[in-house]
Amino acid sequence: MARGLSTILQPLVDVIVSVSPQFLTQRNLHPGSYAMVDRTTQDELLSATTNKPFLASGGSASNSIACANLLGVPCTYTGLVGDDDYGILYQKDFADLGITSPNPRVPNSRTGVCLSLVTPDGERTMRTDLAVALELKASHIDAETISASEWLLIEGHLLTAGEKNRSAILKGIEVARQRNTKVAVNINSEFAAQTQRELVLREVLPKIDMIIGNEPEAMALASENTHHAAFTTLSQLCPSVVVTVGREGALIKHGEQTIHMPAYTEHIKVVDTTGAGDAFTGVLLAGLALGYPIERAARGASRLAAAVVAQSGARLPTSAAQLWRDAVK
Repeated sequence: MARGLSTILQPLVDVIVSVSPQFLTQRNLHPGSYAMVDRTTQDELLSATTNKPFLASGGSASNSIACANLLGVPCTYTGLVGDDDYGILYQKDFADLGITSPNPRVPNSRTGVCLSLVTPDGERTMRTDLAVALELKASHIDAETISASEWLLIEGHLLTAGEKNRSAILKGIEVARQRNTKVAVNINSEFAAQTQRELVLREVLPKIDMIIGNEPEAMALASENTHHAAFTTLSQLCPSVVVTVGREGALIKHGEQTIHMPAYTEHIKVVDTTGAGDAFTGVLLAGLALGYPIERAARGASRLAAAVVAQSGARLPTSAAQLWRDAVK
């Protein structure tokens, strides 16, 4: 069995509920916006809705490892959840998939929640409370978990969440370098790239093997005006670079190879783009962990990213594994 994929992340439970456009207007919520709020504000919004919410474990890196696990790659995650109903749901969801964590639920703590208010046009307005996820720090990093992994994926959201989360990132990188585990950082947000640029350039990029970002994230991190220029700049700073560009696919530099992987569009009707980048990241790293060359790993990643946008939600059914196998042949 291949060495697996481990991740350091902020565990979240997605609470998804349908609302009317008037619901947002009455509360001065801009459609499609994202903001951090406290749990009181979140609870008030949820209690004002009338439709039954749908609950699912979520978060960017969570989606990535779920996709990698689908392909038979053993996965683990490092992150904190509380001992509330949401924490039990999150851990059970991943335990049912065989994905484990060295971190037990934290007593007397609340699990992070992303409240998604979805209007009839499919637009998601999100209000997030990270709760106990903010308490993850260097002492929570388990060396044996990282050692058992071919790749360590770090969620860039942790860069903006305070000194404790940043200490966990730096500790994870340190352990990975000691244990012959390669490190990939998914930038995850343009805000993180803008506000933590100096930290990433100084403390992160020189020590990792791969940086991953979409077009605006890469441009912000590289301080460039086009994704091509950003790709070129980042390629001089990191051994492997992945810049996803939506319908144009992805630019990838891996070692001595540079490729453009087109987006898979055949017979694809876009339903919901949420989680496409997460799927691309998880499937790409899974392919590399399984020993595929970069072009085949990227082709499989492109295929399953397309499968995600053709459905609602970021989690793929087990039948998607056959689409991946066909793509990497």
